Amino acid sequence: MQKNLIWFRNDFRLYDHTALHQACKSDEDKVIALFIATPEQWNNHSMSSKKMSFIYSHLISLKKELLKLNIVLHYHESTNFLNSIEYLMYFCFKHKINNLFYHYQYESDERHRDVLVKKKLSQQGICVKGFHDNLLVSYQCIKNKKNETYKVFSFFKKKIIKHLNNNIPICFPIPSKRKLDKNFFSNTFLSKKININFDKKKFPIGEKSAVNRLKNFCKHKMNNYLLNRNFPYSDSTSMLSPYLSSGIISSRQCLSIFLKEQKNIFSNIFFPASWFDQILWREFYYHLLISFPKISQSQSLSLWEKKIDWNDNIKHLNAWKEGCTGFPIVDAGMRQLNRLGWMHNRLRMITANFLVKNLLINWREGEKYFISRLIDGDLALNNGGWQWCASVGCDSVPYIRIFNPLNQSKTFDESGFFIKKFIPELKHVPNQYIHQPHEWSHKTNYKIDYPDPIIDYNDSRKKCLLIFSKAKLSLKK
Repeated sequence: MQKNLIWFRNDFRLYDHTALHQACKSDEDKVIALFIATPEQWNNHSMSSKKMSFIYSHLISLKKELLKLNIVLHYHESTNFLNSIEYLMYFCFKHKINNLFYHYQYESDERHRDVLVKKKLSQQGICVKGFHDNLLVSYQCIKNKKNETYKVFSFFKKKIIKHLNNNIPICFPIPSKRKLDKNFFSNTFLSKKININFDKKKFPIGEKSAVNRLKNFCKHKMNNYLLNRNFPYSDSTSMLSPYLSSGIISSRQCLSIFLKEQKNIFSNIFFPASWFDQILWREFYYHLLISFPKISQSQSLSLWEKKIDWNDNIKHLNAWKEGCTGFPIVDAGMRQLNRLGWMHNRLRMITANFLVKNLLINWREGEKYFISRLIDGDLALNNGGWQWCASVGCDSVPYIRIFNPLNQSKTFDESGFFIKKFIPELKHVPNQYIHQPHEWSHKTNYKIDYPDPIIDYNDSRKKCLLIFSKAKLSLKK
């Protein structure tokens, strides 16, 4: 008989949980679970209060579900990762643990923590077993001809689809109920009061809620996803990103349920873009994070980015953060972020592009602000998206591609439904003027409590092209 410890980190689920499955393989082994919160570390990395609340809420839900299996989830709070190592060693010693099971994390601090954990526990005779549970496919399997990680999504997608066509990953079932061991029970768990500051109707708590949302989307909404996904006022996206970022559902679950509805997607490796592309983009950014650790240190993957003379205009940055730039589609997107802790993907691109290409503010400022507000904050995806929009990362769009906020607004919120929802100051503006409300205000002398545009778009575009082109040329000299 062995005593096995499952160390939950960013994987609050029972179904398709590799570490849980492996720890429970033998019915004779005793199994307990542990979660160590590190609020100081989270604050240092600007984790949003909404994500913290989301995590704590799902921890309580996870504890209840584990108890049904007679597995106790213990909770401890350490200030940071280094202190968490000391507690983990104490816990293993106290409970005479033989085997530790966990899933790898890929950020630099987390990697360093796990190396120390393995070294220290191995010296004590404890077997440490880690798993790449956060990936569809091992990053070692998806390489180019030079055995390097792909830096262009289209090539990465072609390779991983080909791989998946022959190697569909399996989902592990929920383990069976275990024998009751009263010695492992603990009455102390999250004694502090949790402030739930996120919208529970939009983001209901619990693994079952997440799985139901996934199934409902794949069955009823997925077929129209391509047509509607770019329109922020339509209820067309899956809204699963918070559950994926905290491991409440897995990418393998998404693939499994997706395949039940779209059984022939692997018949052609060039199959049209679909909702599953979002899962592949997630995979792509994780492979990059693993292969290029400097991403965790806020370094871009384009050397010429160091030659850009970024604007440090605090007023412009604050106007962008508050949704007061005078560009309605940008401001509506930022206000959605500030209110919900979530933003529609099209708006993430529009707002990010505006900050970098029009305000010429360092993309790192935007990356940090997003992560400080997002309920689905994830370093790999957030960083990857910002570098993509700034044209300084892998698979980066050409720097000459600059989103025109007026055109984006007219195309994706033609009647201004979304804009008026998040900018109530514009509710009286006729729909035909909603994208340029000041034009209507000047014509009618109707005063609106909404700021004038903080920049001239055409001038900012010309300036961006000049600065970016000079930066690229300077590197070649």
